[in-house]
Formats: sequence, structure tokens, C-alpha cells
Amino acid sequence: MSRSSFQQFHWHSQQFGCASNDIDCFYQQLQHQMQRLAMAKQTLGEIAAYPLDLYQSAEPQADKANILISAGFHGEEAAGPWGMLKFLSQLENDIFSQINLSVLPLVNPTGFKAGHRFNQFGENPNRGFAVEDGQAVVSEESSVEGKLLIAHQDLLKTLSRDGILTCHEDVLQHSCYVYSFEPGQAAGAFSTGLRDSLAHYFTLAADNTIDGWNLDKGLIHNHYDSSFESCLVQLGAKRGACSETPALEDFDQRINANCAVMQQFLSVSLKQS
Repeated sequence: MSRSSFQQFHWHSQQFGCASNDIDCFYQQLQHQMQRLAMAKQTLGEIAAYPLDLYQSAEPQADKANILISAGFHGEEAAGPWGMLKFLSQLENDIFSQINLSVLPLVNPTGFKAGHRFNQFGENPNRGFAVEDGQAVVSEESSVEGKLLIAHQDLLKTLSRDGILTCHEDVLQHSCYVYSFEPGQAAGAFSTGLRDSLAHYFTLAADNTIDGWNLDKGLIHNHYDSSFESCLVQLGAKRGACSETPALEDFDQRINANCAVMQQFLSVSLKQS
């Protein structure tokens, strides 16, 4: 079974009352949550008139952990950004007295609007984050979005110091799994906790290989490539993960699972801070 980078995927969300690629509805609801939470916005650049926005705790505290959650690198993986909205809607402002939280809610807006994997230029926004001599560098694989993120790597390195979570989906799967990073360690409670949060919603993918990497008990552990999350771990993030929900399953259930994995990431980060 294969997937075209420009094959379109659209679903309908009952809980949000719109199509999965309704970008205007997404941005409207995102603005509402950011105003409610009073998070500070920084626009890292634009992609075809759409902003690549980063939101941060309005008043970060030096003695608190820094974590970053990102979604929407691939446009056909729409439950990540909508799960981010649900996650944000359940936060209260007192969370910012406990942890420094930053989010990249939608990295690939043109792919999201079209419902296909790559951006409108045919680029993969989650590849091309090469690391050389302790710095992220642009490569031939780097997308427009990737180049903007690499240009702001010092900021992103700081914001992800204590953890990075990126939420993805697999359009070929009925089951879930997690890429996890705990440098120098076997998969521990951080990795299994994120995996188990998804397993409340979907079955775990059977032991197998995915893209040539071993999947063991729902985890692909310490697999370093040119992805965004792998790059930030190589730049110094203490731990990281990429969650994968199954896009062959119900869309609202996937939204709920993405929200849950973000909540688990926040919870474990609070305990370890």
C-alpha cells in the first residue's frame, strides 16, 4: 500500500463542526484560544501568505522547564493541529506559573488547506533538518518551512530544552505508535507513557518495521534522521517524541488521541521539571 505526496485527504469533525482542511475555521479558533490564554505570538515567516506562528508563555520563568509542542508538518495529518486546539482549549492560565510552554500549531498551512502531505511547492516540511557541528543547517531536502525554523534554531533550541513533542499521523495505519528519544537511554517511562496515552484510543501497531526501522511494542526508539524533532534532540533537548495516530480511523477519535498525547507530554514534563 502506498501514498502519493499530493493525494488529498479530507474528513469532517463533529466536535469542531467543520472539514479537516477548513483553515479559516482553524485560525479563527486558534486566535480565540491564544487570546484566552494570553500567549505571546511570534511570526517566524510566511508561506504563500500564511503565517508560520510560534506561541509562547507570555512571561517565561527562568527556573521552569521549557517544552515545545508542534503539529501540522504534513498536510494530510490534520488531527494533530485540531488536537492542538482541543489541548489548548482545556488549559488554564495557571499552567504558565508551572512550566514554560511553547507551541507551533500549524507548520504546513498550504498542505493542510489542500489536504495533502507536502507543501504547495512539493517539499516535505519534516525533512532537511541536518545537524553539523552542533548546529542545524539547510540541506537540499529543506522546505520553505524548514528554512524558517532553522533560521530560528537558537530560539527553538531554548524553547525545547526540556522536551519536544511533534504530533503526526500515518494515513496507512489502523494502529498507533510513537517515535521516542531519550538520549543515551533505553525507552523509559517518558516513551511508554506517551505510547500508552495513544493506546487508550487505538490498538498499538504490531511489531514490524516502518521505513526500515524496528517497531517494538509500539515504539521506534532513538531513531535519528533529518526530522524536526530529531534535530532538536540532537541540539540538546533532554527528551523528544513524534506521535503517530492512525488516519484510517475516525477523525474525531484521532483528534482526541492527539489531545491526550499532548496532555501526557505536559504532565510528565511537569513531574520531571
